[in-house]
Amino acid sequence: MSRVFFMGVVVAKPMDGSLIIKLNRPEKRNAFSLELTLSVKDAVALGCRDYKGVIITGEGRVFSAGLDLAEIYGFKTIEDARKYFSAIRDLAVTIANCDKPVIALVNGSAYGFATELLYFVDQVVAVRGSEFSLPGIRYGLVPVTPAFAPYLFGMLRSRFFLDRDFKLSTDEAVSWGGLVHRIVNNVDEGLSAALELINKMSAVPHGVYKTIKRLMISSLINEVSDRWDELLNTLAEESLKPEVKARLEEFLKK
Repeated sequence: MSRVFFMGVVVAKPMDGSLIIKLNRPEKRNAFSLELTLSVKDAVALGCRDYKGVIITGEGRVFSAGLDLAEIYGFKTIEDARKYFSAIRDLAVTIANCDKPVIALVNGSAYGFATELLYFVDQVVAVRGSEFSLPGIRYGLVPVTPAFAPYLFGMLRSRFFLDRDFKLSTDEAVSWGGLVHRIVNNVDEGLSAALELINKMSAVPHGVYKTIKRLMISSLINEVSDRWDELLNTLAEESLKPEVKARLEEFLKK
């Protein structure tokens, strides 16, 4: 494999023409800083343009800790906060609008936004033992994508956004609502499964694939875009409140 390094991301090109994007901030458990978020977005755009498919996974034993709470704690202005949360939104939109298959290979725990990001990929392969949770509400931060919850999970299950202790095992993520589509025993098996899925999806005539994906995901993004923009502004404002800063500071001291 040849390798190209974006900031915080290792991009490896396997022989079959798919692009593997590895989140690579082990010291921060692959949390999405602004820099990492922009790098992943650029890498996904590259994969969507020049390759047969895209696989997103984590370097090491964790998929991602989600939003970078230390970076959020450090916001001084509303502009800093809006820039960050807008980049998070743009990454999700880039994945959703990709006209090539995008597979997430979850190789460990996926927290917060890392779990939410899975809504926008085509398929999720998870290594057995991975966990999925949304802990941000503990610190006064609402999830980034709840506008999609009623569409993707139904009105009742979307209420999990209000549960500060929400957590799913790998098996539960399969049965609970299709958050995970396939369970594997290790990363190598997961990589083979992800490449197999890309090959299967690539066999669908491209015009049909693009049309179905546009109708299922892209149209949904357009439908909720106003609410999403409102949410991002709320997130930016909430992140600067003293009580949120205090909760984040307490967490960061642990």
